[in-house]
Amino acid sequence: MLQRTAELLGLPAAELVTARDDCGAPTVQLQLAQMALLYAHLGAGTEPVLERLSRAMLAHPELVAGEGRFDTELMRRGHGQVISKGGAEGIQCLSRVGEGLGVAIKVEDGSARAKQAVALHLLEQLDWLTPMTLEDLRQQFARPAEHLRLEVQGELRFE
Repeated sequence: MLQRTAELLGLPAAELVTARDDCGAPTVQLQLAQMALLYAHLGAGTEPVLERLSRAMLAHPELVAGEGRFDTELMRRGHGQVISKGGAEGIQCLSRVGEGLGVAIKVEDGSARAKQAVALHLLEQLDWLTPMTLEDLRQQFARPAEHLRLEVQGELRFE
């Protein structure tokens, strides 16, 4: 895994810093630009192994994040074109099949709601989703849950 990741990033494998996450899975410390580059490769469709991986993610998005989760719903509603995977502490990565463009988001405070709102805004700007799909996803993921009974002052928006 490290060797292939290093090849995709154009680095010697010895330069990659690794650790184990809370569930024991190996992780690699990456910069946002490196994450975006890896997702660009994942979505480009130019390498058979990565294309197989992206097709598997799109065919079974529930295995990527779980039922009802942001990544699962985004990939289900993205017409087989948008690959999405969030990570811990406010990380979200996206790519579009065949485009060769990767996006990496980091929300400093680790907020899932913020990274999802930013991802939806970028997906709109990139024109990767239909307006109806965007609105459906915003209703599900970019609004405070009604059971929280929050007193909302202001709004989350981008200009």
